[in-house]
Amino acid sequence: MYGKTCMVDYDDFLKRYTPLPPGKKEPRSLSSWTAKKPIKPENPKDTGAASINRWLKDANNDDNRAEAGSAHEDGYTVVVTANKVDPIDDTKQRCDLSLYPTACAPQDRDEGANWSEIEVLFECKPHSVTDDPFDEEAEKFEPIAEQRKENLGQIMSYAALIFTKQHRTHLFTVVLFGEMARIIRWDYSGVVVTKKFNYLSEPVKLGRRAKKAIRLGGHEIGKHARLLFAQSIANKSDRCKITVDGRYFLVGRPHFASSELAGRGTRCYVAIDCDHPNGPFVYLKDAWRVAHDGIEREGDVLAFLNDETLPGGRVDGVPTLVCHGDVGDQQTVSQDVWKALHPDQHSECPLKTHRHYRIVVEEVCLPMSSFKDAAELVYLIYLCIKAHGQAHKKGVVHRDISAGNVLIYIRESVVDGQLVQERVGILTDWELSKRTDAPETARQPDRTGTWQFMSAYTLDHLNEPICIPDEIEAFFHVLLFYAIRYLRHNIYDVGDFMHTYFDGFERGNGEYYCGEKKRTAMNHGVIRVAGSGRLTFTLPPGFTPPAIGDSPPRETHILNDLIDSLLELFRARYTLHELSKPAPPLGDAGVHPNQASAHTSTHRGRFAGMRQDLAVLHGSNLAGTARLQHARPKVTPEERAQLETLAAQLHKHKEIKYLYASFFVDEVLQQWPLQDAVPDQLPKDYRPKNDAHASATSRPVTGSKRTVTEDEDDREEQEPKRPARVTRSSGYQRLD
Repeated sequence: MYGKTCMVDYDDFLKRYTPLPPGKKEPRSLSSWTAKKPIKPENPKDTGAASINRWLKDANNDDNRAEAGSAHEDGYTVVVTANKVDPIDDTKQRCDLSLYPTACAPQDRDEGANWSEIEVLFECKPHSVTDDPFDEEAEKFEPIAEQRKENLGQIMSYAALIFTKQHRTHLFTVVLFGEMARIIRWDYSGVVVTKKFNYLSEPVKLGRRAKKAIRLGGHEIGKHARLLFAQSIANKSDRCKITVDGRYFLVGRPHFASSELAGRGTRCYVAIDCDHPNGPFVYLKDAWRVAHDGIEREGDVLAFLNDETLPGGRVDGVPTLVCHGDVGDQQTVSQDVWKALHPDQHSECPLKTHRHYRIVVEEVCLPMSSFKDAAELVYLIYLCIKAHGQAHKKGVVHRDISAGNVLIYIRESVVDGQLVQERVGILTDWELSKRTDAPETARQPDRTGTWQFMSAYTLDHLNEPICIPDEIEAFFHVLLFYAIRYLRHNIYDVGDFMHTYFDGFERGNGEYYCGEKKRTAMNHGVIRVAGSGRLTFTLPPGFTPPAIGDSPPRETHILNDLIDSLLELFRARYTLHELSKPAPPLGDAGVHPNQASAHTSTHRGRFAGMRQDLAVLHGSNLAGTARLQHARPKVTPEERAQLETLAAQLHKHKEIKYLYASFFVDEVLQQWPLQDAVPDQLPKDYRPKNDAHASATSRPVTGSKRTVTEDEDDREEQEPKRPARVTRSSGYQRLD
């Protein structure tokens, strides 16, 4: 959320979000408000919540009657839930106070929060200065003090959890610190917060906001989807009906839910199409798409790729569109507040405009981490590259190749009464794609892609458009990502490698650039491992590949050969980039002879001792180290031609497909061990080490929208995931 906070006066906040009906005036006092000191919900004897509830139920206070009509005729209740967690909440978070529809509220303070029904969050802190989660004097209003930063992170995590549990356009939060308060409005574009006010001396300000926040409101074919749907509806409170372009779909608990607060807020479901209740399950994605000029809706892109009547035909290996559409006129407004506060800087607005959007596709997929062995992993990536090539030929470039966008689809059919299954790769999430004939102009105020998988060149050249070699390199990083986590190798600390290679970054000139480890691997064509030399994948115990011809049996995994072959192509590309750079500028020219003479005289005096040593050493029997001049690498014309031949392969999908396929010819195919995937080697408590003030749109941030829960101890029984953006528990985040 860094850089996405707008702070406004209370009155401005009031006018924007809940203006009074015509002819009504704000009450000067709240007759039933009796709180005289800060609320302390952790204290069983505290009467703060009771005071709020008395005010809410005051029959003489027309402003606080139930406002939801027949949906919540019993009104609203504030419940203290600071002492116990929601038993069905995996995050085990607890909030101090929450406003609920009375019919859905926890019965007592020991029951725990019901995150699926909370209307307004209240967070209470004891100190009016040191517990303030915002800083009105700081740049971008975000605090520097550790306690205040921790408090901001806490309320952000609560808001993110509610967005995960509920269908919302926005959320109000009330934070009380000492006798002071702020009211916060979150949406998928950013956050708008009031300046602080004294809620004990001005309780009417707090009371007006304690209202309802708007809620949106035969054969075993598809067994994995069926099981996943059954799990999603285990809790009755998670069951609901969702509308997409006039069609209804039944869903349960989302099987993927973004944890990011500012962004797309993606949630995905296995769903039943009410138009075809006995048909196959489908996958429904609910997100807040970026609604900027030039950005196509994902459904429109898929419809184009699916259309077999157009030149290029139907693209294989991409999801099949069922339906899609925006949800009414629901759109974020925080960006409008920022622009109103910065009338001369509209083009620099860091907040994007997001529209609520839903899309349904036929394929219910498994995560790529469900691959059975290295050979299948390579084959599935190959199929995704093939789909990428077909789409590019038809006129669309993906621009967000990542670990979450390559999935496994189980293609099923019944042949002669028998179920036949084929596992194929699906390249999904085309929402950041772009037509190849579109102008090369920025459509968003930051880079496009997923940090961990973007090419080193893209990360180091902020304004360069993404090209085919960048996408081919991104596929390589995806292959490496899964191989490091699920295959045997010589890396001692997988968490450290994942951090330095995938999450690593460097800062300069106020920008983030590629991390050293990834850049070095691309420049030199080798991946180094701490304490083990170069990265080497190893064979499973008991497997000895058969010898080919007169060569002895290989001692390492054949995957190493594919990785080395790809690295050689990348090395050629980056060497040519280095050779093409303009010469560095010379120093000051035209130095006056008198200045040069004085310069030499000064140095002779300063370093006379070393010059005397040199005279003595000159007569000794020394090899004489060559004195080199710092300069760009030099290559012969023949070497340059070879580099150009290698690098040119990265521009052609056919060349890359041929390289991958060459590792599956008959005599080589037997070199691949079977079933050699292992449980995830990334520590389950791994979290990327990130700069606390790094923008989610410039580099990765812990707590990604891609985080999902997965039982790695049983790879065959993992939950199938959406045909969309998914990574595992490391929390990788897509850059919007």
